[in-house]
Amino acid sequence: MRKPFILLAIVFQVLVLVYMAGDREHILRNGKIIHLRTAPIDPRDMFRGDYVRLNYEISRIPVNKIIDTKSTNELKKGAKIYVILKEGPNGLYEMVNASVKKPDEGFYLRGRIPYEYKQLRPGNPLWIDYGIEAYFVQQGKGRKIERRQGGRTTIQIPLEMQIAVGNNGKAVIKGYRWSPLGIGLQVLRGAPRRVRALDDPKSAKIRLTLANVSDAPLAIVELPEYCSFSLESVARAKKNWAPVNIPCNETLPADNNVIVLLPQQEKSFNFDFSNERWFVRHKDDVREIGMLEWSEQFRIVYRPPNESDCQHLAKQELIWHGYLPSRVFHGRGQID
Repeated sequence: MRKPFILLAIVFQVLVLVYMAGDREHILRNGKIIHLRTAPIDPRDMFRGDYVRLNYEISRIPVNKIIDTKSTNELKKGAKIYVILKEGPNGLYEMVNASVKKPDEGFYLRGRIPYEYKQLRPGNPLWIDYGIEAYFVQQGKGRKIERRQGGRTTIQIPLEMQIAVGNNGKAVIKGYRWSPLGIGLQVLRGAPRRVRALDDPKSAKIRLTLANVSDAPLAIVELPEYCSFSLESVARAKKNWAPVNIPCNETLPADNNVIVLLPQQEKSFNFDFSNERWFVRHKDDVREIGMLEWSEQFRIVYRPPNESDCQHLAKQELIWHGYLPSRVFHGRGQID
């Protein structure tokens, strides 16, 4: 009596695998193609060959981006969640918000909650798995991808995954490409945890470097007063710190703001966070970022003017558009 049941169980498992393979192939052939930015980590699996683990920009989202829940009742482990996306420059997609209910319109990815969340609060971002967190490659190629992506103190080249998305929001990896613009972060001057003298720096001085890592010339835009850059809190910060002083205006960029970088050429910018230009505010609390708790960390984000504001420029066809975040760092100078 047991043999028929065992046979049925085996047939059922085979049918499930065939369905999964067919569904994946259908999405690869017919799904909408998008690109998502990510960084590879832990490039080798000793038991399954070379692969790259992927941590996407949309893998961690702030709880205030979830538009239709204020409790954890709908965020149990394994629960579905839908992340609404919009297309940006260069075919890269970025998050608009997220919903526990399937959207009636718009473009979205379907993900699942990998952990149990007992409480939703700022500083505790939501992790989401989309089923595209591992990319298997030929033997030895995982290490090459890791080396090209760069390390903590070197130029990092963002990896942009080519994703096929089905009508139900299910995603399948199709390939990858490298960003033409790399970014690096270096501490020029750190700040002590305890300030002992009045003239001791309370915040770090950091150098950010943009590098043309492509095979063709490209251009960046350096607006006056560092207005091509912003200082932004990370998703796990407990408070949403906003800049106090923003000297930028809405004037159009000029030709002398455009910097053409030849292949492998770099341009560096120094940020002294002891300068009032970079003080931040949460409600009525104004601080230097070096004086904040360890959880309050930041990124420097390069964000040039959009394409429509650059159409009058002589080198407008060379300008890289989009946004490019640095590694996470604390205001005293520790790079994550």
